[in-house]
Amino acid sequence: MSDKGINKKNVGPVAERIVSNELEFHGFRVSNLNKEGISANADLVAVKDGISYQVQVKGASWTEQSGWWWGYGYCSEATIRGDEPMFNKHSDAFYKAQVVVLVSAKSPKDYSCLVLPVTIAEQAAQENLKREYRTPRKKDGGPKKPGPVWIDLDYSRRTSEERLASLGRERELLKPYRDDWDRAFCSQNG
Repeated sequence: MSDKGINKKNVGPVAERIVSNELEFHGFRVSNLNKEGISANADLVAVKDGISYQVQVKGASWTEQSGWWWGYGYCSEATIRGDEPMFNKHSDAFYKAQVVVLVSAKSPKDYSCLVLPVTIAEQAAQENLKREYRTPRKKDGGPKKPGPVWIDLDYSRRTSEERLASLGRERELLKPYRDDWDRAFCSQNG
């Protein structure tokens, strides 16, 4: 049995290294905030031209069945109710992400990233939550349970026009940020 490959057990650290490498390639100095455990709200600090950015990384593993998809993380009942945001949930934490990078990784060399200002990431995640979690279950009309929040930018499943419109709005928010390592960081300065 081989442990080779990206899976749910190692996708987080692999995604953080991918983001660190990309940021360093783009001229940033990067520090990992998770060296001594999990840091609330942000995983990395990236510094360039005297400006620091706190970055949260979310990793998802590419598979033959799912292809390229990106995960926002897991929602809670409070997130579904709208009582807490998807990102920067810990309001009392020292770190607050300014940039969120969603990584879909097939391998350490083959990946795609959505590099988002936290405001765009939150707006897209809220659109997703409204469509996927804030609607009643079809089976019995009850509330949906917390779970993974994710997006695929290409696949369109058979669904209602209302759901397709919501999916379209979310995709339009995200597409300009796919593999664009400058846009999210520039928007933080302007």
